[in-house]
Amino acid sequence: MRKIICSFLMVGVFFSTFPLFSQEVPGGKTALPELIEEALSQNPQIKAARNEWEASLQVIPQAKSLPDPMLSYSYFGQSVETRLGPQKNKFSLSQKFPFFGKLSLKGEIARKGASVLEEQYMAVKLNIVLMVKKAFFSLFWLDRAIRISQEEKEVLERLAKIAEMKYETGKANQQDVLKTQLEISKVLDKILILNQRRRAIAAELNALLNRPPDSFFGEVEEFEISELKVELEKLYELAREMRPEMRKARHFIEKNEESLKLAKKNYFPDFKLMVDYIDIGAGTTTNPEDGRNSWMASVGINIPIWRKKLHAAEAEAAVSLKASKDRYKDVENVTLSQVNEFFFEVKTAQEQIELYRYSLLPQAEQTFKASEIGYLTGKVDFLDLLDSERMVLLIKIGYFKTIADFGKSLAQLERAVGKDLTGM
Repeated sequence: MRKIICSFLMVGVFFSTFPLFSQEVPGGKTALPELIEEALSQNPQIKAARNEWEASLQVIPQAKSLPDPMLSYSYFGQSVETRLGPQKNKFSLSQKFPFFGKLSLKGEIARKGASVLEEQYMAVKLNIVLMVKKAFFSLFWLDRAIRISQEEKEVLERLAKIAEMKYETGKANQQDVLKTQLEISKVLDKILILNQRRRAIAAELNALLNRPPDSFFGEVEEFEISELKVELEKLYELAREMRPEMRKARHFIEKNEESLKLAKKNYFPDFKLMVDYIDIGAGTTTNPEDGRNSWMASVGINIPIWRKKLHAAEAEAAVSLKASKDRYKDVENVTLSQVNEFFFEVKTAQEQIELYRYSLLPQAEQTFKASEIGYLTGKVDFLDLLDSERMVLLIKIGYFKTIADFGKSLAQLERAVGKDLTGM
């Protein structure tokens, strides 16, 4: 009976592991800097944001330019007879000139609008980099979890051999052997789930890099955990200065300030210069100037008399300016709150890593070794041995999960600040 059960379990183990081996593809290590560089150059969202910004730069010369001149032609269906001859054709050229300072204000408003889209472009870049980093650290943890689970399977297989030898000598019961085989099957099932999660994260990362969804990523390379030495107040200062959302909100304020100035300029009239050239036919007199063409110049202004409309435009600009200042304050509050939150997340993760590295991991490994020796000598129950083995597994996985969380928290802190904090 024992041989039949073991045979079924081994068949299950073989077919469970087959998908894992069939999906292994040779490849190098996956490094974060290369992923970020590829995302910045290939991501469609970044390209679209950059194109929108570059398009807005072309609005500036348009806003600063004079309106097109107007050329018109008039034909006299019935000629107007003059002393020098009949008027036949009339050509007119006119040009409108806005009041002094209006064009420069319009150009400045367009420039601030382009600056807003530039900061929006920078924010999109930082968002994509953040998502790449989070996917990278998720892959880092999954790769370590898969490796640890494979090591756990090997440990369990070794324990299974020990249990079988003790069973054959009558020092253990059959339940220990079956329990070990069941634990091996559970580990294989866990590896399958971890591999499935890895494929999902890899597909998300491929989308960020503008790659096909099934493109392969090699095992994520190790990365150095650097201690964050920047003080919280310094991070607040950097966030106010560097975060794109903060700069974007400031550009909105500056744009609305220029719009308010322009609204006040609209109380002053614009000018219009006109030149007319009149074609005069030959007359019937003996005057030497008979048939000579004539011209005239004129100037005009618009009369901004509808003050209610002008007052409303000025009030609109003033309220928009106040709204942009309130929006800036809201962005500042959210930014500083995020900086504070992620700063302490990073600090907590650093302390947890130290705790795992120098306390929990060594203690768990020592406990497992002691339990294994105790089981060999018959002083420790097999279930206690499995519990100590599970504890080592959980602590190892927890350790690498904490490292991944540290990387994600640091990436989110850098996104909130708007600056790479490596080396600071």
